[in-house]
Amino acid sequence: MTQCECVAGCIFFNDKMANMPSTAAIYKKKYCETDSSSCARHMVFKALGKLRVPADLFPNQTDKAQQMIMAG
Repeated sequence: MTQCECVAGCIFFNDKMANMPSTAAIYKKKYCETDSSSCARHMVFKALGKLRVPADLFPNQTDKAQQMIMAG
């Protein structure tokens, strides 16, 4: 698969994960470079727009993302 279109400007990776490079690398490989459709941040981005993606939403928090999307 191709790299996620959001990775370059993703606040989560560029700000929140700056002090955890090893963890960030694992998340990036799984969610940004392999399957962005399984990323909670990407789900919210696609459904609600960039401005509605919480800065503290982890890529693996799909339940939270689905709740946000359902609430609109």
